[in-house]
Amino acid sequence: MYRWRSLEIISDTWMPIHSALQTLNERRTEGSSALRLESIKLVRTNDYLSRFWLFCPGMMKMVEGSMFAALIGPTSQDTPAQSPPLPKLRDITLYGVHLDWTNFLHYTLGATPNQSRTVSHSIQSLELSHHSGEVRPTSDEFTGILEACPRLRNLVLRKSGPLAGLSRQVSLPLLEQLYYGYSCVGDDVGLFSGLHAPNLIKLTLNSESPNLSGITYSPTQDDGEDDKADGILKYCATHLLFPRLQELSCYHINAPVNTFTLFMNAVPTLLHLSLRGTPNAIPALLPVQNPLAGTAIRVPCPALESIYMSSNSHKDSLIVTLKERSKGTSRFADWQYEEMWGGDITVFFG
Repeated sequence: MYRWRSLEIISDTWMPIHSALQTLNERRTEGSSALRLESIKLVRTNDYLSRFWLFCPGMMKMVEGSMFAALIGPTSQDTPAQSPPLPKLRDITLYGVHLDWTNFLHYTLGATPNQSRTVSHSIQSLELSHHSGEVRPTSDEFTGILEACPRLRNLVLRKSGPLAGLSRQVSLPLLEQLYYGYSCVGDDVGLFSGLHAPNLIKLTLNSESPNLSGITYSPTQDDGEDDKADGILKYCATHLLFPRLQELSCYHINAPVNTFTLFMNAVPTLLHLSLRGTPNAIPALLPVQNPLAGTAIRVPCPALESIYMSSNSHKDSLIVTLKERSKGTSRFADWQYEEMWGGDITVFFG
């Protein structure tokens, strides 16, 4: 165990993972610890079950013991002998696998109970994905987890995280990448409003709720019914959450054109835009007249270097937007258009 650099357990059923966690949570009185461990990845590949509020199988929902006590090494006390317990741990992925979150915060991340500022400085990448509603971390638990990772650089939340947002403001000054896949439940604005990440470079938004209606909105429609995306984009734009954002990826984001326009005008540093099933973001890039400068034209995202679109079904709207942007400023007069096999489109400027 002393030589372990990574721990990875993948299963499509819960029983093997439950058994593995029971073993990993058993305290030991002798033997070595995994002091060189850098990565923990636990994956339950059955994403479908995370759609339900109740965890299945319910009889094996809880796992007793102290989280990863066997990795920490021999100890007879209620708290780890050192903090952080796993000093080289950098990456944690919990995909479809939940833990006792308070226990995880205390024993794995080394946070002291009732301490507002925690002490673990090693975690750089954290992923929580596909957790049923009843086993997601609470607002206080998730806030504590983020506070225990002040050097976090990559955060992935995919159908997970607290349902009521963060319980207090959390500063992550080193966070560079945020992937947020939301479902039909949860207070998304409450999460973003409590997150201070001024140096974020890459943001990915993914609507992972099943589209029961099968409706696809045209680029000219301004009444998208995705209220959650509408709220997230408006909040980020009006509060200028990510002043250094360079890359934006939107997957199946059905917000109105006006909302995308508001957001695009709030991210002048954007360099790369990737779209999949998000046609309303295209006309949001059209130049508009600046009311404060007479006849002057303002081009959203003036630093934009590339656009990727996963389907050519809205090719005409894209071409119109590109031609209008080329009129707005000479920087966009020269652009290269590539339509790849399968219909994907990439545009390069300059």
